[in-house]
Amino acid sequence: MPAYSSKALPYLDAIAEGVFSSETIRDWLITGTPAEAQYLGADILIDEQRKRRWQRSQMKQPFWANYWCGRDAHCTCRIEGSKGFESDAIFFLRSRSDRVLAVHVEFKHAYETFGFGQPEAYPLRAECFSKTYSTRPTVNPHHDWITVLFCGEDTL
Repeated sequence: MPAYSSKALPYLDAIAEGVFSSETIRDWLITGTPAEAQYLGADILIDEQRKRRWQRSQMKQPFWANYWCGRDAHCTCRIEGSKGFESDAIFFLRSRSDRVLAVHVEFKHAYETFGFGQPEAYPLRAECFSKTYSTRPTVNPHHDWITVLFCGEDTL
């Protein structure tokens, strides 16, 4: 069986293509969230994100995917005693008022179960990233955040 990111990458590529190419899809992602009022019609920060992620060299994963936070003390957003984790993808949107939203995307395959506390950790991690982005060389500065989960009905 291929590594998780290899299995998820085609799906994440499709999500990214939609987010990068369509304001309608970006608006759909944030509709019904607290970010909706401020970020409808927001611009995608694709060039800024690429520049930040590829400071040293191009990554194996596309520049928007796989924000890793390991088990070591450097990961201040990890819940004590938990495993290292990653955000499957993060997209950054700029509103007309120059505020920036981080859209954290998590992807679950059909019939893939959540680990204990995993879904509850998504918003905690996103909030932590919004407070600590200045210490994370690959995370764009942002003011606000939301988390989005793509999964099958069986996972919900």
